[in-house]
Amino acid sequence: MRARARGAEGGGPEGAFARWAAAIACVVAALVGLPRAARADGALYVAGEGGGKAQRDFPLKRTEVRAEVSGGVVSASVTQTFANPYAERLEAVYVFPLPNRAAVDDLEMKAGGRIIKAQIARRAEAKAAYERALAGGQRAALLEQERPNVFTFSVGNIDPGGEIEVKVHYFELATYDEGAFELSVPLTVGPRYVPGSPLGGPPSGAGVRPDTDRVPDASRISPAYAPPTRSGHGVGVTVELDAGAEIATVASALHRVRVDRPGPTRALVTLASEAEVPNRDFVLRWRLATSTPRSAVFVDRAEGGGGHVALVLAPRADPPDAEIAPRELVFLLDTSGSMRGPPLAAAVAAVRRAIDEARPRDTFQIIDFAERASHFAPEPLPNTAESRRRAHRHLDRLRAAGGTNQLAGIRAALSAARDPDRVRYVMFFTDGYIGNESAVIALTKRELGEARIFGFGVGASVNRYLLDEVSFAGRGFAEYLLPGEDPSALVERFYRRIAKPYLTDVEIDWGSLPVRETYPRRLPDLSAFEPLVVFGRFDQGARGQVTVRGKLGGRPFAQSLTINLAPDSPGNPAIAPLWARAKVADLQRLEHGSGPQEQAITRVALEHRLVTQYTSFVAIDPRRTGAGAPALAIAQPAEAPAGVDLRSAGGVTVASGTTAAEEALAPSPEATVTYAPASSPPAIGRRGGCAGCATGGEPSPDAAAMGAIVIAIALLARRLLDAKRPPGGP
Repeated sequence: MRARARGAEGGGPEGAFARWAAAIACVVAALVGLPRAARADGALYVAGEGGGKAQRDFPLKRTEVRAEVSGGVVSASVTQTFANPYAERLEAVYVFPLPNRAAVDDLEMKAGGRIIKAQIARRAEAKAAYERALAGGQRAALLEQERPNVFTFSVGNIDPGGEIEVKVHYFELATYDEGAFELSVPLTVGPRYVPGSPLGGPPSGAGVRPDTDRVPDASRISPAYAPPTRSGHGVGVTVELDAGAEIATVASALHRVRVDRPGPTRALVTLASEAEVPNRDFVLRWRLATSTPRSAVFVDRAEGGGGHVALVLAPRADPPDAEIAPRELVFLLDTSGSMRGPPLAAAVAAVRRAIDEARPRDTFQIIDFAERASHFAPEPLPNTAESRRRAHRHLDRLRAAGGTNQLAGIRAALSAARDPDRVRYVMFFTDGYIGNESAVIALTKRELGEARIFGFGVGASVNRYLLDEVSFAGRGFAEYLLPGEDPSALVERFYRRIAKPYLTDVEIDWGSLPVRETYPRRLPDLSAFEPLVVFGRFDQGARGQVTVRGKLGGRPFAQSLTINLAPDSPGNPAIAPLWARAKVADLQRLEHGSGPQEQAITRVALEHRLVTQYTSFVAIDPRRTGAGAPALAIAQPAEAPAGVDLRSAGGVTVASGTTAAEEALAPSPEATVTYAPASSPPAIGRRGGCAGCATGGEPSPDAAAMGAIVIAIALLARRLLDAKRPPGGP
């Protein structure tokens, strides 16, 4: 946001000093104040004429999500409309979520009645093109990926009184588990815990957290939040469902919806209210009338006879019961500030039920973590009535506060000495509000051993990327406990899942079919509730059998399916980008343990027009609206996730009625953080948690930057005064 300063009118040394001080004050505001000046409270207030306060609305008017589901293939678009009610040009920056498994393959911008298609480019090149366009007076939009489920939109040079509409398109597959299909659309980004020491220097983004040595892009994943008065930003969702078989039930888990049934296999789902706030995931679930899942093959045929294939092999409907070996059950609970209230209550209720339903020969341990991990008992306890009573008393005492040090929690759950006669199952309850996901996933892979991790996301806007990937690395499965849902059903499903034999040592034999580059390369172990989904590419059409082999309950297993890679029609256009997305995900998993895969990811992303952490979409209007002063930059706030105690979670909002300069210098209302030496853990004030806090051994970057700038101003002022003094003067 631009700042104005009235300097002295005179031309003497005092006037020069005043003018220089005013100029440097603007620099101070830019370096220190901007990330906070953009925070939200339903409207932004800046200094008006005569020192008064003028209300400024935020630019994002509405988000519209439209999804078409055919079988299990989802084609979806997210349209966001940004408006400029001001007398000067505007640049809007918005951090928002998309599904972590989505193949984001298109972007278009509608401005001045014209539609401009975006180009895919390397991230730095796209950013440079966007900035050149803004400097040249052209309208432009830039889409960047911060995480597989967190993106940044920058929309620049919106004309006074004008609008720019941007539409993102993506493909994904609906998930399937125990007979139910699910489509999940995230609608807000939760506050993130940021470990590490602040880097200093200007932030890389417009967020409210400093970049650190462990999360170098923290300022790009830490948006400010609108308070309960909201930002005026509404959302609409429409889903056209063609299930391919008769639908038995269809319902939304967190929203009131209207469901029209134009046919037995189809449904049209819309939000019942047009005034919905985007503060929780939209989750749609449907079941088919038949209880027996069907395997499916989706083919996309390209010119020249080659193409891509997706194999969805349904599990056996009636696998035999496993011979249940004695189990060690580890209940890993996130008790950081963001879990305060309903999320922790739901997780505790689930753990209570799981302890009560454990088998007599099982042992169990409870580990809770915030800044540190704590064990309920020195070692796992036998499942006796007294042990269960002790556990319930311990659960009664748990409180949510502090930062989300998931590394400590995962390490505590996996590093304990293993009982060779037992199988260790870790039930991991969290909202996933962290910024160092890569480190947690890498630690899981290193420390897993023979254990299995099952992620249980708790809340209305969970970080599904983290839970999905930790569960994949942990040879388990991720589930999500939404507000209002019965934890008992989740626990019962978990026990049924681990009571059935897993299909292990999975291999795919494509026979004579010319299929190559299949992903994921490391096939997961499979429960009886979930399908095997594999993507591949082929060079020419063919017909033949594919066979899945493995071990089921220790015995050889095989299941075959006849597929046709030369269909009469071109096939499904979603499969090629989904194959590319699966390859990118596979390469990203290598990054968690083997280092950057930038070149390989960039190649596949540019070939298939995908947004990744290394590639971005940029759309530029060829018409110029006129160059001039830089556009007014405003960071659009996110809505606070429903059910989250924002103060405890470390989220930041702006006090209504403050000016940008006042807010830049005002203390933040979030948790207090005391910076301790690097050798000792940071002490965190218990006023609230720190899901978004940066902790480490360095002083606050704002304080450090301010100190350095004050010294620079003093030195510069002295030089200016010295230069203006007459020779021999005092």
